[in-house]
Amino acid sequence: MDTTPARNSTTVRSASPDPASGPGPAAPGGNTASLPPTEAAWLSRNWRFALLRAAMRGGSRLAPAAAVALFDRIWFTPPPPRLDRDADRWLARAEPMECRVHGQTVRAWAWGKGPTVLLMHGWGGNAAQMQVLTEALLQRGLRVVGFDAPAHGRSGPSRLGGRRVSMIELADALRIVAAAAGPLAGLVAHSGGCTAAGLALREGWAGPERAVFVAPFAEPSLAVVPFGRAIGASDAVTGRFSRRVQARFGRSWTEFDMTALPPLRPLPAAMVVHDAGDREVPAAHGRALVAAWPGARWLETTGLGHRRLLRDPGVASAIAAYIADGQPSSASVPADDRDELDRYFAGTSTSPVSY
Repeated sequence: MDTTPARNSTTVRSASPDPASGPGPAAPGGNTASLPPTEAAWLSRNWRFALLRAAMRGGSRLAPAAAVALFDRIWFTPPPPRLDRDADRWLARAEPMECRVHGQTVRAWAWGKGPTVLLMHGWGGNAAQMQVLTEALLQRGLRVVGFDAPAHGRSGPSRLGGRRVSMIELADALRIVAAAAGPLAGLVAHSGGCTAAGLALREGWAGPERAVFVAPFAEPSLAVVPFGRAIGASDAVTGRFSRRVQARFGRSWTEFDMTALPPLRPLPAAMVVHDAGDREVPAAHGRALVAAWPGARWLETTGLGHRRLLRDPGVASAIAAYIADGQPSSASVPADDRDELDRYFAGTSTSPVSY
């Protein structure tokens, strides 16, 4: 089992995506660029996963339509939530909120007072897993609002029913909760929550003053093919699934890519945090987003993986300092925190942090 170090080991690199991954087939959206292979790490490596791969390989040959349907079910079903009593106690300290998204209940919680920062968890995540980050933001005089997206955590089902949900519905929930929370000074999103935030911005959401994207799933259009291979689907089945999704939602895969946003509209200032060894969403996603997003800051860690980033005190402190530094003097960042930001960004290929 992974353990969380007391302090993250943070290094900054100008690394590029792993060339050893090979070009692979064309991505569903028509982009032929490649990413390091996705390991579908959130799917447990047990006999069920082995059975899934065997079923997908056999279905790809003998029953392609059934294999496409199974692919669809896996793609749109987040992993089951990890809820415990400690999380319940943490949420009980907050002011409860409820919103309605497509007729279903979405539960949210608010802590503290001051400029509001909205937290958006990732695929299969929930608000309680961002406790360390919440505490770091509260220490800087910020109000924090977190929520469980449809079909996640303690919220109700999505309009797809049961535990199935799409990024479009996550983006809808983000906009609705943001409107209920009030004007936003900042947003911190994790993994697929970053994708939902990008989609909301594409569709006209005003967004916050500053955003931090942690382990962003920035280019879904490039992830479908490696994900299909990870679960044992043939390229033909993956292609059919891809076309089915585009027809269902009436949009191409590239419309989900965060890297396509900058030419379309003004965007908030942003910081991107990613771990070099992330197996679930390769760091190439984060690097691509930094390259595309004007003025984005880049923070690369080592040894924290995909989710421990959210529990690391050093990462939380850097994120909170970045958000707080954009606020008026009443919520300004103390000099020692400014020095901390400078240390985190020292050696980056982007311009120095300005105050």
